[in-house]
Amino acid sequence: MNIKVTDKILSIPPYISTSWSNISALHMKGSLLVITLFDGDTLHIPDLKSDTIHLIFENHTNYLEKELSFEENDMEISNLSGIIQKSEPSIRLAFGGSIENLGGMMQHNPDQADAPNLPPEILQKIGAIAKIISPSEEMLLPRPEQGCNCFFCQIATALNPEPVDHLSISEPVVTDEDLHFQQWDIHKTDDKLYSVVNRLDDHEKYNVYLGQPVGCTCGKEGCEHILAVLKS
Repeated sequence: MNIKVTDKILSIPPYISTSWSNISALHMKGSLLVITLFDGDTLHIPDLKSDTIHLIFENHTNYLEKELSFEENDMEISNLSGIIQKSEPSIRLAFGGSIENLGGMMQHNPDQADAPNLPPEILQKIGAIAKIISPSEEMLLPRPEQGCNCFFCQIATALNPEPVDHLSISEPVVTDEDLHFQQWDIHKTDDKLYSVVNRLDDHEKYNVYLGQPVGCTCGKEGCEHILAVLKS
C-alpha cells in the first residue's frame, strides 16, 4: 500500500486520495481508521501501522491549526473594518469606507499633511494586518516624511519607530590607566603606613612604610609593593 501523507493531502490507495480540505474529521474505531468527509461519506481504513496512523493524525492537526489561524486573521480584518466604519468621516474617507482599500494608505500623501490622528487601536491592528499581508515578516515601510501627519506617515511611524542614534549616545572614555590591571589592593592603615594585598591571592599581604626609612615587610628594597603604593 503506497500511502502518502503531507500537510496538504492524504492518499491511502485504494481507499482515498484527497486534500485535507475535504476531510471533516478523523477517529479510531477499534483498529479501523474512520475518515469523515464534508460531503457526508465515511470511510473505514483497515490494517494501518501505528506510526502511519500517528502521522495521519499529526498532519490533520497541523492543517486544522493553520485553518484556525487563517480564520482568526479574517476576523481581525473584519473587526478592523468595523472600527473604521465607526470612525470619524475623514478617517473613513481615507480608507475609502472599506478595509479593501487599505492599499491606498500605503503611500505618502502630502495633501493629507494635516490629517487627524488615527485611533491607536487602528494603528495596532494595521500593524498586525501588514505582517499578514506582507510576503516577508521583515517588511519595512518607507520612513515617514518629517512634519507630515498623513495617514501613511502615521502608519509608517507606528510600524517603524525611529532607531536609536548610537552616535548620539555618549560612551565612557577608556584611558590607558583603565586598561592597566591593578594587581594590588592598597589601603592606608596609619600615618605613612599602607596595607598592600594581592587581588589575585588575598593571602599575600604586605605592609609598606613611606616614612624614614622607606620599607616593606617583604624585605626587598624598591619592591613592587612600594612602587604600587607610590603610584596610588
